[in-house]
Amino acid sequence: MFSTRFIRFFRHLTFAVLKQVVKESGKHRLSGLATEMAYNNLLALFPTLAAILTIIGMLNISQNQVDALAQQVLHFAPEQVPLLLKQFTRQIQLPKSREVVYISSLVALWLASGAISAAMNAMDEIYQIPPNLKLPFWRAKLISLILTIATIGLVLTASLLVFISDLIVQFVLDTTQISGAIFFSAWSWFRWLLTLMIIAYAFSIIYRHGPSQWLNGTPIMPGAMIGALLWAGVSKLFRVYVSNFGNYNLTYGALSAGIVLLLWLNLSSLILLIGAQLNVTVGKSMKANNHNNF
Repeated sequence: MFSTRFIRFFRHLTFAVLKQVVKESGKHRLSGLATEMAYNNLLALFPTLAAILTIIGMLNISQNQVDALAQQVLHFAPEQVPLLLKQFTRQIQLPKSREVVYISSLVALWLASGAISAAMNAMDEIYQIPPNLKLPFWRAKLISLILTIATIGLVLTASLLVFISDLIVQFVLDTTQISGAIFFSAWSWFRWLLTLMIIAYAFSIIYRHGPSQWLNGTPIMPGAMIGALLWAGVSKLFRVYVSNFGNYNLTYGALSAGIVLLLWLNLSSLILLIGAQLNVTVGKSMKANNHNNF
């Protein structure tokens, strides 16, 4: 059933449908919504990072494992972004008291949920949810908090997978005669695919639970997977542009890292929304085709 719907999705991904996606993206102001999301993501990024580091510290996960995860995810980001975040993680003073940890984590969770709330508002716009069917504030905020917790849980799961993968690599190299260079090359590709799978899954959670009313039968994973691949490609191109053509250091000086981070968050948010718009537009095409067949 899942594979059949997946194949049908790509059969309906025609040039005419792609033109409709572009048209709907302009109609729903996706670029403006992405800018709003990027601003909220920037405000939520460092409190969320502090909360994740606090939880990781409580789980006794080493800093090397955290760096490995960050390096894998930020491999696609412009060079200034990992440097800025690494500087933050090195300088931040995490609380030692459990009471302070709990309070600071709750505050960070509330701030981080603002980014999810912005994404939920954008989903309502893409799904064209009427005002009378939109969720009340308290329920929307509750869902945004739950989605934020799920996202943090996904990051922690990724941290655990990175930790386990390092143990597997060491075990295989110690017990077999496989060439280290070949094995590490294959393993790096696997971790790259794992990163994309995690990003696609995070996208799918927002696509499914972000709108106030989910349209039954609307595709989820196809747009999430395309969005994840598109995000990786655009991020790579943006990284090349910033490294070779963008003179952000000369233009903005000490603010260059923050400007690049904001632009990258803007692009990432726009790609997230395009994936959702792709799901909705192709879903409508699939439903129209089913109706015509009957």
